[in-house]
Amino acid sequence: MKKLVCLIGVMMVLVGCKPPPQTLSVVGNTWLGYQPYYVEQILHPEAIPANIHITMLTSDVSVVRMVANGAAQAALLSLDNALSLQTRTDLKLCIAQVINSSHGADAIYAPPGFDINDRQQPWVVGMEDSALARYLLARWMRLHDIPERQVRREIILPNQHAIAYAAGATDIFVTYAPFSQKLASMGAEQIFSSREIPGEIIDTLVVKQESWQQHQAALKRLTGPVWDKALTAALDPQHPYYQALQTLSGINAEELRQSLASLSLYNSAASRTFLQQDYARVQQQVSEQLVASGIHQVITPLPICEGVL
Repeated sequence: MKKLVCLIGVMMVLVGCKPPPQTLSVVGNTWLGYQPYYVEQILHPEAIPANIHITMLTSDVSVVRMVANGAAQAALLSLDNALSLQTRTDLKLCIAQVINSSHGADAIYAPPGFDINDRQQPWVVGMEDSALARYLLARWMRLHDIPERQVRREIILPNQHAIAYAAGATDIFVTYAPFSQKLASMGAEQIFSSREIPGEIIDTLVVKQESWQQHQAALKRLTGPVWDKALTAALDPQHPYYQALQTLSGINAEELRQSLASLSLYNSAASRTFLQQDYARVQQQVSEQLVASGIHQVITPLPICEGVL
């Protein structure tokens, strides 16, 4: 229990520290689906392969920047963010794991009674500067026939969404769990979610192909037995890992339950099954939507890492 009491302080150290030389650095944002990895490193760092270091960052912007500039060799990213990164760089990434699919955990929130047609001037949309946020907003607008003139985008980090909502200067928020629970607890209402676009938003672990070759054995252990153990513990309400998720997310037990219900977390066997049976279709679907949404003109495919299947 002492470790749980000190969790936030340890997490702050974890975010700021640098991995030792010759270590494969894995970075991810604060998305709930990634947090079993963070909790495992905090509570049982000895279980993480010695040459792998996992860091939680504040946003996808920071994650993409660290991978793009070579400070990290692997990243926890939604598939659309990963495909976008693959397309605009020469990093040569591959997908090592499917972590979860979103069934409502990625969403758009607005004040109670919101009506897009209530006024003539554009509505201010607070959103992270990421492919995922742009993708979700574009899908909402396309599915509900919302013209571009009715929205004005404003870059706001997810951990600032609740503050911006309280200030009333921003009308709409493109967000995700656990930040969406904060908005809901303040009275905001969900007007769109990934539940309306099933199968389009999945989260992954992607790795530079040369790093995969170098660290394949350690990464297979991380994405296999280490992940399975952490995931099983994190989904047990009676386990200290579950309490750690609450602390790390800053939400209560009921909010955590609701958040977990809005996504499907995959163990290592389910990840391999998805990659074998569904990945090609979903990658094609997401690629087409990224092009249709105007984010890219053409998409560079993201292959499955050699030896994963």
